[in-house]
Amino acid sequence: MFRRPRLRSVTRAALSLALLALVAACSSDDGPPPGCPRTDFVTDLDHVTVFTDGAVGDLTDVRFDARFGSLSAVCNFDSDALAMDIGFQVVATRGPANRDNKADVTYFLAIADETGAVIAKEVFEASLPFKGNLRRVAITDEFEPTIPYPANRLTLNNYRVMIGFQLTQEQLAYNRSQRR
Repeated sequence: MFRRPRLRSVTRAALSLALLALVAACSSDDGPPPGCPRTDFVTDLDHVTVFTDGAVGDLTDVRFDARFGSLSAVCNFDSDALAMDIGFQVVATRGPANRDNKADVTYFLAIADETGAVIAKEVFEASLPFKGNLRRVAITDEFEPTIPYPANRLTLNNYRVMIGFQLTQEQLAYNRSQRR
């Protein structure tokens, strides 16, 4: 259901997104077109702070902090399914306890139907290297999920594509404590 494109060129992605938007806007169907699912980052799962083992909460023990940024989502209404192009950034900041010069993150993309039930979920891993003296690094990741049309295509308006970091219970509790 989720597919990563082979080429990750920013120019290619921008051109593809612009062309897909144009095609989607100009397509003509007999009935009203379905809507594009809401695509967003999940509250409390949109960032992660990784500490050295057993040191949750002590800022001198932060290995890295990672957050999502610059989300884009475009829908292409094919004859039998909704094909999406989703792109977003993962930005990591090195902490004082980072000894391996990288930030290994795990995140997911999930699709919920109009009832809120998750109908698909896939987990991905990425490693962001802190080369030289870099304190902050970013990658852009792209996905092309395909959603088969439900019986009533208009219910796609109420579908949701959710993106979040795959957190431990301790990381989730830390995120929630920082929100207060």
